[in-house]
Amino acid sequence: MDLKPRQALNLLSLRIIGFIALLSLVGCSGDTAVFDQTESMGEIGWLQKKKIEIPFEIKDTTISYALDISIRQSNDYAYYNLYFVPQIIDSKGIVIKKALAEAILYDAKSGKAKGAGLGAMYSHSYVIFSSLHFPKAGKYTLRLEQFMRRDTLSGVVSVGAALHPNSKNHGEN
Repeated sequence: MDLKPRQALNLLSLRIIGFIALLSLVGCSGDTAVFDQTESMGEIGWLQKKKIEIPFEIKDTTISYALDISIRQSNDYAYYNLYFVPQIIDSKGIVIKKALAEAILYDAKSGKAKGAGLGAMYSHSYVIFSSLHFPKAGKYTLRLEQFMRRDTLSGVVSVGAALHPNSKNHGEN
């Protein structure tokens, strides 16, 4: 097959695009999260009255789930920790799981930022519930509230959550 240089370049470009598309599909097929959502807090920060609510649906009640919370903050955040309350609420408004969680964002003694980051931004991820069981299939809501007794938490850039099914033997306590 005798191709001109321009045709060869176009064919190579198509193969590269096809390969990248295939990798994207393969990479996405392993994601089994029930949800994975992040909410930006904007320039102001996390307001105390701002409750993050993420609706989701559970189909399989025979396995346990892990709830991960991710927090992204800047150096404008004034405290070494962040208290927040995650709640799992069923379709009737009944709280089926609630906790007071603490995220340690800075070392209390040295003031050095924890988490992954570059420059003035840091990302943190915490497993809040490692073996969460749902009593029945159906619709639920995750509600997250900051619990720092301050109206506004400047420096909190975003807060996210992901719910992943545990394997049959993983995550059971």
